[in-house]
Amino acid sequence: MKSFFLILSLILSVKTFAQLDLSFDKQEAKNLVAICNYWLNGKIEGVDSTYIDDDYKLLYESKLYKMDNRWQLWEKGEDAVVINLRGTTRNAISWMENFYAVMIPAEGQLVLPDSQVVDYKFAKDPRASVHIGWTMGLSFMMADILEKVKEVNNRGVYNIYITGHSQGGALAHLLRAAFEYLPDDKLSKKNHFKVYAFAPPKPGNRFFAFDYASYTSLKNPSYSLINTDDWVPQVPLSVQSPNNMTAISPFASIESNDFKIPLFKRMVVNSIYKRMKKPIKKSQKKFRSILGKKMEKQIKKKVGPFTTPKYRKDFSYFPVGIQLILQPIESSTDNINLKLFWQHLPAHYYQLIEQQY
Repeated sequence: MKSFFLILSLILSVKTFAQLDLSFDKQEAKNLVAICNYWLNGKIEGVDSTYIDDDYKLLYESKLYKMDNRWQLWEKGEDAVVINLRGTTRNAISWMENFYAVMIPAEGQLVLPDSQVVDYKFAKDPRASVHIGWTMGLSFMMADILEKVKEVNNRGVYNIYITGHSQGGALAHLLRAAFEYLPDDKLSKKNHFKVYAFAPPKPGNRFFAFDYASYTSLKNPSYSLINTDDWVPQVPLSVQSPNNMTAISPFASIESNDFKIPLFKRMVVNSIYKRMKKPIKKSQKKFRSILGKKMEKQIKKKVGPFTTPKYRKDFSYFPVGIQLILQPIESSTDNINLKLFWQHLPAHYYQLIEQQY
């Protein structure tokens, strides 16, 4: 009998933590966009200064990395932490990271300016491609993030929120994808993730988005909160060619002459198809030149030499995550510079979530 009570007391004394709630939570969203706003002035017009709940506490802020990226680790009570990835800053290299917008395979290797070799994997589909600038930005921070995640795991905490606004939102989705494919010796499979990305631009192509949805739609959800009048989630600009589609399609059949139609009709179809395809190929080539090699050259002047995988002939950027749509906030400024980002500000996202959910 004594042995029974001893075992029972030991079981009851072990600290247990609840798993993440899979549903969208308004209060969580408000707290996390407020944490994203922390990178700015931390103030939200018309909102009490205590808009971040008391159980959220800043534990760690990283150093500044070469492309002006930075991240934070927040505590959420005793059983969860928040990884907060900073968005674009006023620094030129931060904008270069955005405009370095050619795609590379979603699995490959980078050699960073300090000769650090980074093997990355964001998807298992070989057709998946991702934004090279944000892949580099995340790669600089990855070792530090993993070190801190292991520290909280050692405390028995496995519930992890990932958040970011703007560029930080794209990085949040990429980080979640990277976590999915890390081996057990790099990241514990006990971890549970939940993403709230605010105004995220598109981090990859549709095959990356499909791969991402396969593990974030029904379990460990990833939310993208988007204001319909915010232009940032609509970029990078997309140019889709038939080559960026699945291999079995009418377009592929035209090129391979698999269409079983009379010769004259096939000649007409081929002629129309080639005239349509030519300007698309020209646009993609121009994009690769300006947003690829030319931008690479400028970035190397800032951060030093680096090596990347071969650029993909793909500019078919596609949204990711479970999209939660917000209707625009009324602008109260005539200043064109303010107006440009009015719908994008994290403080306004906070207000829209408060009003519409």
